[in-house]
Amino acid sequence: MLLRFVFPSKKGIQMSLKLVSLASGSKGNATLILSNSTAILVDAGVSFTRISSALSEFGLKPSDIDGVVITHEHSDHIAGLCKLSSYTRVYAHPLTARAICQKTDVKNVTDVADYEGGFKIGDIAVEPFRIPHDAVYPLAYTFDFEGARCSVATDIGVPTKGVIRNVKDSEVVLLEANHDVEMLKNGKYPPMLKARILSNSGHLSNDATARITSVLCDDSRIKQLVLGHISENNNTEQKAFETVERAIKEKQSDIELYVAHQLRRSEVFEIL
Repeated sequence: MLLRFVFPSKKGIQMSLKLVSLASGSKGNATLILSNSTAILVDAGVSFTRISSALSEFGLKPSDIDGVVITHEHSDHIAGLCKLSSYTRVYAHPLTARAICQKTDVKNVTDVADYEGGFKIGDIAVEPFRIPHDAVYPLAYTFDFEGARCSVATDIGVPTKGVIRNVKDSEVVLLEANHDVEMLKNGKYPPMLKARILSNSGHLSNDATARITSVLCDDSRIKQLVLGHISENNNTEQKAFETVERAIKEKQSDIELYVAHQLRRSEVFEIL
């Protein structure tokens, strides 16, 4: 196997799957998934310049990305995609791809015969699954590399059994904790936008994410949970963390809790 991306390790070269959030929030989202020979981006919702700069921290260039998988067509998930698509392939559900192509000049959209049935990019298996959100065909993703698994699941209107079922066998999960309900209700957003966010096709509140986490504490392989898509206007990282942390402590679980940031990358989460 060609080892393209090898991070230093005291134990020498190890085959592993890695997840790092490059940006997470209402202003833009991008997550890097790495094996030793494959690099995948989940969404490209920040500028091409910022994506390139973030990749350079890992010695990568845009042309090193084997594919960008898109969750849905909203601008905070595709803002940098048009330029990035000149360097790599784009993977999106056909309905999402059509919506993107209608409003951008994105290139290199790859045709996958049975998109929801899953596919491979390099040596990483990509497993899409449906989520409730106000987009044409919103998806979240689980990635599998030789049994090491991670999931990226944001922009979820309401907790569902399907979301829980699809993330519970991952060791690392990036899960939305978008808003604090009282901050949102008392905030400056117009009533229509508040109603959209609070709807079953909007975004997960901290409390909803805590309820999902409580279930996952009872039955999952999750070792590290990363809270993402945290609103800068209707939430704080501290509120999100403390709300979900309470659920973990109540279950006496050893799941480690982290936060993904809007303006800087997260830690590198590695699954051996």
